Amino acid sequence: MTQRIGQHAGTGTAPRAGISEHTAATRSVLLVPSLPGTLATGLRIAAAARAAELAGQPALAAAYRDLAPGHTAEDARDDARTAAVLAFTDRVTLAPDRAGADLLASLGAQGLDAPAVVALAQICAFVAYEARVAAGLALLAGDPAARTDGPPVADRTTPGAGDAAPFTLDQLTWQPRIPAVDADALTAAQRAVIDAHATLSTASPYYRTLLHDPAALDHRTHVYNAVMYGRGGLPRAERELATLVVSRVNGCVYCASVHGRKYAQLSRDEARALRVLRDGADAFTAPGTPQAAEAGTDAVADARGSAVARFAEAQTRTPPEAGARHLAALRAAGLDDAELTDLVHAVALFGWANRLMLVLGDAHHPGSPLPDAGSPRTDARESCRGTSAPEPRTGDA
Repeated sequence: MTQRIGQHAGTGTAPRAGISEHTAATRSVLLVPSLPGTLATGLRIAAAARAAELAGQPALAAAYRDLAPGHTAEDARDDARTAAVLAFTDRVTLAPDRAGADLLASLGAQGLDAPAVVALAQICAFVAYEARVAAGLALLAGDPAARTDGPPVADRTTPGAGDAAPFTLDQLTWQPRIPAVDADALTAAQRAVIDAHATLSTASPYYRTLLHDPAALDHRTHVYNAVMYGRGGLPRAERELATLVVSRVNGCVYCASVHGRKYAQLSRDEARALRVLRDGADAFTAPGTPQAAEAGTDAVADARGSAVARFAEAQTRTPPEAGARHLAALRAAGLDDAELTDLVHAVALFGWANRLMLVLGDAHHPGSPLPDAGSPRTDARESCRGTSAPEPRTGDA
């Protein structure tokens, strides 16, 4: 499975250094950890397989089950707990912006503690990433199996953009729904992860929430940094554009705010960033065309930006919907194989990032009331990447 997910078969362009290795390590620590805690190995595998099937990747689901044959049936004997885990998985996979605090409460009612809840959220979010990498790389390779026809889901909805979410370029805060780890009481493993990454900080309630599973946070940070900050390949502005569009589709107001500002900064076009928040890919539609009239947009034509944004929108759906026409538009706009590989990973990465932000906490405007999540209040402003001035280095997505 590592070969299938981690390599670009067909164009000769491999993912950036470290991505395949840390993707495989993330898979291992999430699905078959040495100490699974209150989220048994079988339930972890069952959730991952369910999420992969919903994302149109049955082969990936089968590969997950092969990691621990026999565990699923043994660990799923508690029907109520299994039902709660799978209900959570369905919601996070299909409509993450509708994964409210009630879902977390349902897990707690079945005996899952904070580390188990964070691990389950990571599993669902990680599979969203891995499924989109698999689909995207297959598309680039011209693999007929790139079609991702997932099972019919009666209550499947299109998240985010259709709900008039209050997207903004304002700096927001983020408050966890479960108690974050106490910054003054870190274990050796938790401290080692913080110390290993300059982009991590205990000032961030987001990171302290993810520190409930330090090994997963460690490997995820390696993947995130390689995808978003690696030199060469897809220009940084276009990586930020892709993550902005993904965040808009998924309804992640917090991530859209951070990456909208990053895109505005790197592209030197705040007006365009605001149009993307409002119109999505239609922000790049030429004025005077039927598409522009239908969208009501005042955009200036940009074939490359349009191709990147439309691919990001389609690939973010569940199952992913990007196809040959999206790839043809990207190639016609001048993207080479290395840039296309970067784009696939950036879009997939924010299927992971958005789900963690949406499921584990809530975004707030500074000064607005914050709910009591059982953890000390913090007004720390977070950056989805954690390293950009003037925003504090206190978070990523």
